[in-house]
Amino acid sequence: MKKKYFLLNHNLSNILTRFLLLLCTLSFVHATAQVSVNDTYYKVISHGDKIDFGAIEKGVKWVVSSAEAQVSSIYLSENEINNFVFAKPGIYQISFQETYKHSNNECSHPQFKERMAIKVSPIKMTFDFSKISFSEKIRIGSNCDQIIVTVPVNIVIKDLQSTKFNVANLIVAGVGAEIIGKPVIAEVVLKNGTQLLKYQLSGVASNEAYLMFDFVDYNGNIQTYYQPEIVN
Repeated sequence: MKKKYFLLNHNLSNILTRFLLLLCTLSFVHATAQVSVNDTYYKVISHGDKIDFGAIEKGVKWVVSSAEAQVSSIYLSENEINNFVFAKPGIYQISFQETYKHSNNECSHPQFKERMAIKVSPIKMTFDFSKISFSEKIRIGSNCDQIIVTVPVNIVIKDLQSTKFNVANLIVAGVGAEIIGKPVIAEVVLKNGTQLLKYQLSGVASNEAYLMFDFVDYNGNIQTYYQPEIVN
């Protein structure tokens, strides 16, 4: 009887260990898929931005440096990396070191790669959604083809006088919404200050719903406007 009890506990222990290892592997694959912006950079951000790396395990050490931005090695611990401001444009190198030793039943995959490149753009573009306007209201079942969305963008450029920007399509999300917005002017010249971007909508909203408008900035990052009133 004792032998059977021992074998049962032993089998349960093996199953639990394998389950934990499987969860660990899946978590690592999911994290890797999320952080892979492209083959070159972990992220592309604007000057003056921070990066939220999430909850960092204890014992993690970071080193941040950039020859282009004239940033010598800055040593950070654990969550301190989330408050680091990438003030100057350039390519930054971030070294990740994990000093905590995992037990046999814990995930042993590191949270991040040992070295990551961050591109800090000289262009900072902020959509001012407090002043967004629509030429007409979006109504259920009504074609949106004549509606123009206008939104101011605040531009801060470092080390450049101006630059061209190929405006991406505006994507609208919501239950029963099949709407897209195309830029009225596909290519604009960005300068320091405030400029207006205009998008012409097309498509239909079929249900009562709150809509979200995804605008793509110069660096390929999405800034979302959440419409406060429901479409009806």
